[in-house]
Amino acid sequence: MRSSRSAAVLRREARMKISRDVIYDLLPGYFAGEASPDTRALIEEYFETDPEFRRMADRFQAMLDDARKRENPDSDAARERAMFDRVRSQAKRRQETRAMALGFGLAAVFSAFMAFVKPQPGPGHANAGVILAVFFGLVAAATFISSYFVTGDGHAV
Repeated sequence: MRSSRSAAVLRREARMKISRDVIYDLLPGYFAGEASPDTRALIEEYFETDPEFRRMADRFQAMLDDARKRENPDSDAARERAMFDRVRSQAKRRQETRAMALGFGLAAVFSAFMAFVKPQPGPGHANAGVILAVFFGLVAAATFISSYFVTGDGHAV
């Protein structure tokens, strides 16, 4: 009889020495299913003594489960959502690339305008405005054409 009483006293003393921080450090292994049976029993026993901590741990477990579901879509709705997100990202990237092409095109128009407004250099010299207009025009064309080959993650098809 004395041994069972001393075991209960030892359990009570051990419970008092285990702080919330210790249990908090053990939770990742517990949630991942990698904790030993003794550790699981210890954590569950602590949950019984601290219901507020248990509610917090349950909320944390729910967030982990939700994150895992998003990582591994197993339903048709999740797969459709993932496909929608990829298509939307691709359309956004294409729109950004075309906006950049428009910027280069406007730079080409401005350079050409400046070439005609500014006096011409002497014979045998190239007009810098014309050179810039041609350069920006080629870059604008290349950027616009490349917009058809850009995926949502920024890589070419």
